[in-house]
Amino acid sequence: MTKHTLVSSISSVTLAAALLAPVAAFAQTNTAAATETVTTTAAPTSVTAPAPGTSGLTTKQKAAATKAEQEIDRRVAALNDLNTRVQAMQKVTDAFKQSLTTNIQNQISALTALRAKIAADTDATTLKADIKSITDSYRIYALVLPQARIAAAADRSKTVADMLTTLGTKLQQRISTAQTSGADVAALTTALADLSTKVADISAQAQAAVSVSASLTPDGGDKTKMAANAAALKTAHADIQTAQKDIAAAQKDVKTILAGLKKATPATPATATTTTQ
Repeated sequence: MTKHTLVSSISSVTLAAALLAPVAAFAQTNTAAATETVTTTAAPTSVTAPAPGTSGLTTKQKAAATKAEQEIDRRVAALNDLNTRVQAMQKVTDAFKQSLTTNIQNQISALTALRAKIAADTDATTLKADIKSITDSYRIYALVLPQARIAAAADRSKTVADMLTTLGTKLQQRISTAQTSGADVAALTTALADLSTKVADISAQAQAAVSVSASLTPDGGDKTKMAANAAALKTAHADIQTAQKDIAAAQKDVKTILAGLKKATPATPATATTTTQ
């Protein structure tokens, strides 16, 4: 294997690891406490009667409805963006990817219907309940987005693990060649063994993150379930963080091996030629 090929392989691994970090960090958003709020002026139950000829809502209540519609629009936009990420996943099963896609589409459809209902509400009590349902019934920011982002981060972790596995095989061949040439490869063999361990753990941690978070559903206002969801997301995020640390350690092993191979395999000296006349 040429030095150029090894360098290219390492560059690919480094790039993939760099891409992974922001996704995992994004998955952390609102996972510590599964709560989300809609900042609106909620429709009170006791208000000044609206002027005759209006829809039945005061100006303040109409403003709350408009704000709620904007909050729904933000959630739908985030879900559409997330669906694009899901479609790019490569290491999850088709069934799992379809499950995520279906869930996201269902959430978008439900939020779109809720937006239309809020726009048509004509009394304060109904409006207040509908605004409250944006967070209680859907948990887009507290559950759905973190849940799918964890899955995306796990998918990328597995992609990096596969790249490292391929690179590890090539490095093994180089080490064997160096050993045959009489070089001391004890340190390189140790680094390669650690690389193999780290790669296996990357995949294991990625799978654990998906397993603990994939089946979670919105709590619907149930505080016990809310706490359980938050704990599960926190565990999944910790798994992704562990996978990231494994990737960093694996990259260090690769650099150690390359440096050792460079010393163990001296460059072939140039052959002098003479011309006789």
